[in-house]
Amino acid sequence: MEANIDWTLIILTFIVGCGVGALIYHLLNTNTGENSDLKQRMNQKEMEFVRLNENVSEHFARTDELLAGMEKNYQNLVSHLQSGAESFCDDASLYKRISKKSRQNDKQQTDYTKEDHHAPMDYAPKTSGTLSEDFGLEREEIPEPPKGL
Repeated sequence: MEANIDWTLIILTFIVGCGVGALIYHLLNTNTGENSDLKQRMNQKEMEFVRLNENVSEHFARTDELLAGMEKNYQNLVSHLQSGAESFCDDASLYKRISKKSRQNDKQQTDYTKEDHHAPMDYAPKTSGTLSEDFGLEREEIPEPPKGL
């Protein structure tokens, strides 16, 4: 009889173990569907990001091409006006003034691009230290309380 109880206990333990294992498996696999949906959405967002990045790159490349074309057209216009001034201006002094003004305008344009674009200065001068907490702040005079009180 004792052997019969041992076999019954073994079979009952096996059935309970299978039930607990199935329950744990079921609980762990419920998140798998949500995770795969999350991974799919993440992959979709990554693809959208890559497409957006490519579109931005194409936009700036096209903008650069258009600006280069504008610059070339501007130079062609200036040379056309200078050749017209050469052929239609009989007065040599007038032609010299026009040429001088056009060279000054060119020089001003190059000076403008060189001088007006500076890197931002996000540091304090060396006299007060690079990361001085009081840089650019004015000190306020704090009145002293009367001494007679």
